[in-house]
Amino acid sequence: MTAAPNLTPVQTYAPDFARRFCMIMTALAALIAARLLRHPRYASLIIPLWNRITHAARRFERLMAHLAAGTLPKPRLRPGRPGGPRATALPTGRAWLVAAIGYEAAGLASQLAALLAESGAAELLAQAPTVGRILHPVERMLGIGAYAPRPRPVRPVPAAKPDLEFIPPGKFLFRSHGHTWYEAPTPPLRPG
Repeated sequence: MTAAPNLTPVQTYAPDFARRFCMIMTALAALIAARLLRHPRYASLIIPLWNRITHAARRFERLMAHLAAGTLPKPRLRPGRPGGPRATALPTGRAWLVAAIGYEAAGLASQLAALLAESGAAELLAQAPTVGRILHPVERMLGIGAYAPRPRPVRPVPAAKPDLEFIPPGKFLFRSHGHTWYEAPTPPLRPG
């Protein structure tokens, strides 16, 4: 009989964590496919975005499987991208996907934020240094963590300008149709 290897708590936690992460990403991919068709502005992004989300879920699942098995690959240096820009560039603004889809994407963002805020998640993610390349783009498009929209600074209210005092040019005569008539002062005579 072979003895079962001694697994650390992180190694036993990794498969369940990856399963829940993949469930959230699968729901997000389905939401993207269903909801972005309604927005002509984002229709061309459906397939590239869906591919990016599902690819991130598969990469995360593989990474957590390696972590559970104790065979984490060593981080490699990524060379710069060759040539020109990608065929379809995705928006890069904070929480842009939540703004495009609405409350359903915000609900999935809160589920992912809750998953990442669990007590064992920080230790788990710290042991896999390459996990940031998977999580950061997803966190940014959903507005999670450090990428959450920051509240605008409160600007001090400027001091009130003193009211201008109206000094009538002469004695009040009458008012008609939005006009007020005053007695015109006689101009001083010029000597000469």
